[in-house]
Amino acid sequence: MVQRLDTAPQNLVVFAHGKESGPWGTKITHLAAIARRRGFEVMSPDYSQSHDPRVRIAQLLELAPAARQALVLVGSSMGGYVSLQACAALRPQALLLMAPALYFPDYDEDPPPPAINAIVHGWHDDVVPVERALRYAAKYRATLQVLNAGHTLNNQLTPLARIFENLLDDALLAGAYRLARYGITAPNSEFAVSIDRLDSIADARLQNNCGVQHNWAIVTACNPAGAAQSAALNAPLIAALREQVAAAGLRFHPAAGHDPAGQWPAETSLLICDPPSGWAETLGREFDQNAIVRGQLGQAPELVWLR
Repeated sequence: MVQRLDTAPQNLVVFAHGKESGPWGTKITHLAAIARRRGFEVMSPDYSQSHDPRVRIAQLLELAPAARQALVLVGSSMGGYVSLQACAALRPQALLLMAPALYFPDYDEDPPPPAINAIVHGWHDDVVPVERALRYAAKYRATLQVLNAGHTLNNQLTPLARIFENLLDDALLAGAYRLARYGITAPNSEFAVSIDRLDSIADARLQNNCGVQHNWAIVTACNPAGAAQSAALNAPLIAALREQVAAAGLRFHPAAGHDPAGQWPAETSLLICDPPSGWAETLGREFDQNAIVRGQLGQAPELVWLR
C-alpha cells in the first residue's frame, strides 16, 4: 500500500513495538496520548506475528506511512531497529529510539538516521547493553538520554515524555521549513524552489540567471533560534549576513522563505552561489539558525538541520 501525500494526515507518529511486547504497551500508549494532544495522528502496527526484524521492516514499508508536514518514527527495542531501517525509504522528519536493539548478530546495520534523532536508554538495561546506545549516539551525533531505568523504561515515563515532546516540536518546525517556498530574485527573473522537489525550470534559472556553477544555498539571519522578532531587529542581522557573504567573495542574490499557510512572515534570505563545502552550514550556525536550504544543479533541494 502506498500512502498518497495529498490524502496523508498533516502530522503522523508511527510506533514500532518490541520483540515480545504489543502495539499498545505502557510506553506507546503514554506517548501516543502526548502526540494526539500535539495534533499528530498516531499509528502503531501489530508486528507480533513475526520475531524476524526483516519481516517487520517489510510490513512497515508496505504500510508506507506519510505525512504532509511531519512524519515521526518511534521504535522500542527491536522496534527501534525496525524504525531505523525504514528511515531511508520513509524519510521521516524525526526518529526516537527507545532502548533500541542495535548491533546484534544478523541485524547490525545502522543506516544514517534523520538529522532530528534522539535515543533513550536505561543504565540498568540487561537486554540491550547501554554501550550500544553510546556507540550509536557518538556515530550519528544523536541526542542521547540515559535514564535510571531498565530495558522497558516504564519507570521513567515523565522524562521520556519531555524528550518526546521536544522531538515533536523540532519535527513540526522541520516540516514547516520543508513545506515553505523559497523565492529568489535574480537578474531578469523571479522564481521559487521547494525542498525535495527538482524543478528543471528553476534549475536552469539558477544556472543561467544566478550564475550557479555547481551548488548553492539559501541562508537567512532572521529570527534566530526560530523565535519571531520584528523587522527592525532582523534588519541589522540581514545586513551583517550580506557583508559576510560579500567579504568571502561569493556571488549572492536576494531570496525569501514563504510560509504557504501564511502563519509566519516571509524571511529575508540570501541565495549564495557555489559556497565551499560546509561553509553555508557554518554561516547558518553563526547566525543561530535552525536550518538552511542546500542544493546542487540537477538535484532536488534539501533541508539541512543545523541544531
